[in-house]
Amino acid sequence: MGMIKLKNVSKYYYSKGIIASGISRVNLELDAGEFVVITGESGSGKSTLLNVISGLDTYEEGEMYIEGNETSHYTASDFENYRQQYISCIFQSFNLVSSYTVFQNVALAMQIDGCDPAVIRQKVTDIIKKVGLYDFRNRKVSKLSGGQKQRVAIARALAKDTKILVADEPTGNLDSESAEGIVELLTDIASDKLVIVVTHNYEQFKDHATRIIKMHDGKIVEDTGRSVRRAAETVASYGHRSSRGEHRAKKDSITYGTQLKLGVRNTFNLPAKLLLLLLVFLFVISSVSAQYVSVKKQKDTVSEVGWNNYFSNYDPKRIVVEKQDKSAFTRADYEALENAPHVEKLIREDIMYDSSLYIENEELSFYGYVLSTSNLDKTPDLGKMPKAENEVVLAGYDDGWTFGEKPDDFIGKTFTVSVDGSVEHKIKVTGIVILGTGDDMENMYAEGNMIYFSDSLVSEIRKEMYASNSTTALMVNGTEQILYPGSGGLNTNENVPEGYILLPTSFDPMFKEGYAAGKEVELSAKAIYYDQKLKLMIMGTYGEKTFERKTGLKNLEEHDGEIYINEMDYRRLYEKGNFQASVFVDDTKNLEGMKDMLERGGYHTMVLRDHINNFIDEELVNIIQLPIAVIVCLAVFFIAYFVIRLILKSRGVYFATLRMLGMGKEPARRIMRVELVLDCLISYALFMLFIYLNRTGVVNSEKLLDHLTYLTLRDYIILAVILLVMAVLISDRFMRSIFKSSAMGIYREEA
Repeated sequence: MGMIKLKNVSKYYYSKGIIASGISRVNLELDAGEFVVITGESGSGKSTLLNVISGLDTYEEGEMYIEGNETSHYTASDFENYRQQYISCIFQSFNLVSSYTVFQNVALAMQIDGCDPAVIRQKVTDIIKKVGLYDFRNRKVSKLSGGQKQRVAIARALAKDTKILVADEPTGNLDSESAEGIVELLTDIASDKLVIVVTHNYEQFKDHATRIIKMHDGKIVEDTGRSVRRAAETVASYGHRSSRGEHRAKKDSITYGTQLKLGVRNTFNLPAKLLLLLLVFLFVISSVSAQYVSVKKQKDTVSEVGWNNYFSNYDPKRIVVEKQDKSAFTRADYEALENAPHVEKLIREDIMYDSSLYIENEELSFYGYVLSTSNLDKTPDLGKMPKAENEVVLAGYDDGWTFGEKPDDFIGKTFTVSVDGSVEHKIKVTGIVILGTGDDMENMYAEGNMIYFSDSLVSEIRKEMYASNSTTALMVNGTEQILYPGSGGLNTNENVPEGYILLPTSFDPMFKEGYAAGKEVELSAKAIYYDQKLKLMIMGTYGEKTFERKTGLKNLEEHDGEIYINEMDYRRLYEKGNFQASVFVDDTKNLEGMKDMLERGGYHTMVLRDHINNFIDEELVNIIQLPIAVIVCLAVFFIAYFVIRLILKSRGVYFATLRMLGMGKEPARRIMRVELVLDCLISYALFMLFIYLNRTGVVNSEKLLDHLTYLTLRDYIILAVILLVMAVLISDRFMRSIFKSSAMGIYREEA
């Protein structure tokens, strides 16, 4: 049996319910050493016959044998292997890759066969010289004439070392001199190969062909058979072929390195396609990340809107810290905290940051949290910075009621301030900071009004706050009595010497002698950070007649029952350092990292955002917003998929051509994957570049700033993985469409 044998082979075409016959019950046997020319008018079936023989098209009836092996059971993959091992094609429409150079087109056939790069360079150069295109080797095929493209197609076919060469009108676009050279070349090839040529120009081949086949209406109507001149040569050449070519019964496959190289080349050799794909992937990246940021931002907003039963100022960036040994903060502690990474500001007077004070005069009043002027990070919008110890700056919202209609009215006015009704201080307002307007409600809840005092006045107010927040007890002759600093309780009096205490006469009966003077008592103040005790001597007691003389005060009714000690003893009892501080991070995404760092540094921490009673349940946000975000993301993916499929239609002819040259599904899939994955990675790199430029201030985009705020490294990695999976899935889906039917069927469809 010959190399190729067709037995009652028929090929039909189906189009819109109409069945047309390509070839009908063809019987034919072809062998190595033959130069077969197939002729016939247009539509006679000669090209169909050539496509069936070359495995580009399937057949519906009969049997085709390849070296005695049946092919009716062949799959698409089997025919790709057959074309790679047996067939070199010269196509009438060239089927070249327009974006490749002449050299790259010719080399492609050998690369698919897995040839060594050094061998490819030498052989391709020789073949290009042989067809007269050496001077055009680095020119893109799209810039060649029709005749030059024909010679590139011939050179590509010659580059494959196969047993069969099929040519569809190989001289159709050549001048007579060039055509004659190609005919001579094909004649030489036919010395040990099977060469099959379809042509309208029989005259060019009649002196070279060993066999003429004439077709009409899908059937062979004339077959001259083998010539006597070729009979002996056929046997000899076939044996010669067997001795030197049988070892190539199974060719190598295209290497992974070549697949990667082709994928990278295809990514950049069509700039318009690259730009469109980059835009699509950027659209996907920005849309998906925006949805993800929106969900996280909404959760963050919900988690920040609420209340805390103890901390009045619950800024989401705030972390309350205390030392693990419960000791007071030192200057070195403050400096270390202020210089820590991601610290936006440090509030040293933490106890007052959650304690609001009320200042008033006969005309105006103001309510705000206490801070030191050292925390004032901007100059007043109205007025000036304070200089004297009793001067303050107010900070609040110009909403029509915080400062009234005219905030300027506060400037230069004197106000009275007291802590829990104890010592009163006179202060003067020198400046006002406008935090915002009444429209900015979210920040109003987060910040609140502030009163910035001098450091000395802050120290006085802190002492009074400690007094009001401590448990003060007086131990008299074994009996403990709880005292309340301020009016009606424990107070200071300059007439009482240091180390002494003045009591009302109601304490005299507590001693068996009937009087308290000269006896010792213990005064203590206890809080979560300290337990201070003082041993004091009772200097005496006062009654209605002795009150004014002993205290220097008038009107006993207003001070009845009060206990007096010296100012220095009062300070020993309550004038303590700071035991709590508040660290504010520059971004809420750094909260966990800062919390871990502080705890490793010897601090207890409390992130206030985690201790807010929310108005809205986060689960409700998940139920409502997450499904919407998922639906939007799916819609984005589907839109991107269909747009990418439309863009990739321009690649259909390319991959159909690779199939015709014998490339299998898996190598083609990998090339497509490399191309789309590279597009995806470039888009992702551009996205990250925009993020970086926004971070450095080169680009100013609020939406990109949200990405910096809410996306972590893990989120960026997940986003990249999603995009890569999308690229792989689209490439695989596209390859399934390319390999769904015969190579010629797909080529016609894509073309």
